Amino acid sequence: MPHQFTRKHRRDSALFDHWNRLDERVFEKMPLSRLKAAQKGLQGHIVLPGSEDYDKDRQLFNPVFDAYPIVIIYCAVESDVAIALSLAQDLLLPFTVRSGGHCTAGFSAGYGALIDVSALNDVAIDTGAQIATVGTGCPFSKFDLALDGCGLHVPGGECADVCIGGYVQGGGYGFTSVTFGMNCDNVIDMRVMLADGRIVTASESANADLWWAVRGGTGGNFGVLLSVRYQLRPLGQVFGWALIWPLQTPADFDNATGALMALQSGFMLANLPSALNIQVSLCFQPGTEGGLSPSAPQQPYLMVRGLYVGTQSDGEAAIAPLCRLPGAITQWTRMDSYYNLNKDLLNEPYGMPCLPADSPMPCEDKASRYVTRALAPSEWRGLLDYFVTAPNTVTYFYMEFYGGAINAYPAQGNAFVHRNAAFNAVLDVFWFEEADRAASQNFLLGWMDLMAPMWNGEIYQNYPRLDEPAYGARYWADAQAGLYAVKTKYDPTHAFRFAQEVGPLMPPSGGVGPVIELPGWLQLALDQPIV
Repeated sequence: MPHQFTRKHRRDSALFDHWNRLDERVFEKMPLSRLKAAQKGLQGHIVLPGSEDYDKDRQLFNPVFDAYPIVIIYCAVESDVAIALSLAQDLLLPFTVRSGGHCTAGFSAGYGALIDVSALNDVAIDTGAQIATVGTGCPFSKFDLALDGCGLHVPGGECADVCIGGYVQGGGYGFTSVTFGMNCDNVIDMRVMLADGRIVTASESANADLWWAVRGGTGGNFGVLLSVRYQLRPLGQVFGWALIWPLQTPADFDNATGALMALQSGFMLANLPSALNIQVSLCFQPGTEGGLSPSAPQQPYLMVRGLYVGTQSDGEAAIAPLCRLPGAITQWTRMDSYYNLNKDLLNEPYGMPCLPADSPMPCEDKASRYVTRALAPSEWRGLLDYFVTAPNTVTYFYMEFYGGAINAYPAQGNAFVHRNAAFNAVLDVFWFEEADRAASQNFLLGWMDLMAPMWNGEIYQNYPRLDEPAYGARYWADAQAGLYAVKTKYDPTHAFRFAQEVGPLMPPSGGVGPVIELPGWLQLALDQPIV
């Protein structure tokens, strides 16, 4: 077939014709000739301001982020990523990498070049070796369904649209993490493209410092994650359950406080069986039974839900003490696949938050606070009292219980450092109209003040906030110095940069930072050449 009749040639020709008609100001920072040369080498395609799909393609999941990239580069194959990196660096453009676009601080897009790797989404499962090879742009809707068909499992995200890339690099908590660890704890190796286009494999035996850093050091710091190999494990049906307590009367609040104290004394840290995975929520719902319209008046509730990796009888026995607590209502229990229960735990009988099916995506803000100590009854009650004053019924508070395999993982095994937490407390606020933004965000700030005496100073790095000045210590604690050493080795030209990148330790007053002695095993790995 003559070259001019191939699909790629026809597509590129149509793109070039369109670009020739764009306002010349589009090309002030990007010569048209350089863009055309890049497009000729791409299997993917470039989108520019003024193009028909630009406004759709620049959007992230959260409409509160409204970035206008100079260029969007869709990568269809790994070699496209190298072209995209070269283009951005040649033109001296800042760049961001987007797999699913779910970063809670909006780091998935910015002013310069947006490198989209969502098409690198292949899944290959070796059922004999129980190993999955997954592309960085693979969403959990696709990955979990593939695993479900094989009866295999690795802890995954609760949101179907979240992709592997950002999730694993921030740790990756899911509804089976107490049993099987964080998502990053199950990684065999990772393929990473460095700023100069080289592809390296990071594993326990090769580039071990990078392998340590990427599993928890967060995306955008060291290179572009291309693919991950996971060690899987067999998983058949599991036991799911949902309990709920009303929060309408003084007696309800007493019951809910008692339930939280019972959870604390019987189901936290060493008292949480490794087979039992628990998430506690405060949310507004139309009722405790299904069949009501999401548009019906909503009331606040305490909800306790989870998965038990085992038999139904053992699962029922594990949650029996909770079911017997005053005010407890059992909404549902059943044996089912992880794939089905992972969806149902947040959506049956109503979503959290509960929105009509045709609702647009609201704007969102959130904050995370790790807690390591037992709370007093007054502190639990204070959280309940504060939540019910929320400015709207789409406000949502939850606690992801840690313990089991999460906390048993070696403290320096990877850069996910939050290994002594009892739970991760998170408040999500939403609003539809700009006029309601201030009330929701002020409520979030008030919650952060309320949590201040309770938290240990650390934040789940997959829930970053733009206004966190001490983000290094919050996200990475003692791992920060090691992460910066890895970054300087694998990104020596500082090509990967963003507002909350890994940086050196600095004293509060500025000046020269402290002298750091890295762990011997990490220093040994840092001294080895990149292979």
